[in-house]
Amino acid sequence: MSNSNSQNNELVQVIGSGNAFHSSGRAHACYLAQWPRMDGSSVRMLIDFGATSLYRLNQLDISPNSVSALFLTHFHGDHMAGVPFLLLHFLYIEKRDSIFTIIGPPGVEAKVRELSECMYPGIELDLPLEFLELTGNATYEGARLEARPVNHRPESVALRLGFPSGNRFAFSGDAAFDSLLWDALSDTDLAIMELSVADLPADGKPIAHVSLEELEKNREKIRTRRLIVSHIYDELAASVRKTNSFRPGFAEAAFDGLVLNF
Repeated sequence: MSNSNSQNNELVQVIGSGNAFHSSGRAHACYLAQWPRMDGSSVRMLIDFGATSLYRLNQLDISPNSVSALFLTHFHGDHMAGVPFLLLHFLYIEKRDSIFTIIGPPGVEAKVRELSECMYPGIELDLPLEFLELTGNATYEGARLEARPVNHRPESVALRLGFPSGNRFAFSGDAAFDSLLWDALSDTDLAIMELSVADLPADGKPIAHVSLEELEKNREKIRTRRLIVSHIYDELAASVRKTNSFRPGFAEAAFDGLVLNF
């Protein structure tokens, strides 16, 4: 999807499908949701923005100035370390003059400013920037946003996005595979869920990520029309495709650049 040929329809694009380590050469977590306004123009909202995300937007010919907002699910580097680069882009490259909204868990403004100051001491974010702490529901540009708590970091949330047409999308962020995650992703038309490892630890202790072992045993817990797994690497993606070949509808493996239409 690029600025020149994108349609004014509802979609989600995978900008980066990888984990913190860039395993298999995949980019850090980043997604782009798009939906139409009444006047025919499009709203674009980024979801998470790891260190490689601005690089990926440039590769895909997506202008950061075409994006209205960014939603952050939590404050780990592979999900937000690219934010200072994005703000620098707005300051020095595209000279942003429209409001850019950063939405996230409580503390999001302090974290963004702290990270920006750490990376670029003395930086002045002299641009039209606003922050919104989301702990429940909100309406943004005709869409319904809902933050659902999940077990990963204390601030971690999953995002539920209700498009103007009624299509329902959910993104897990990083999360443990438990009832909080199942509920956050269920009753949707499209869900993107992190899938970080193949197997649970041998000691059986719970982890703050999803394993393929757990998903294969409990796929029915996630009631979504279409499940995409991300935060992944190639070997694990191949295992997902293998399972899906004999369990149609099990899950699809994301890749960088994947466009998901409703």
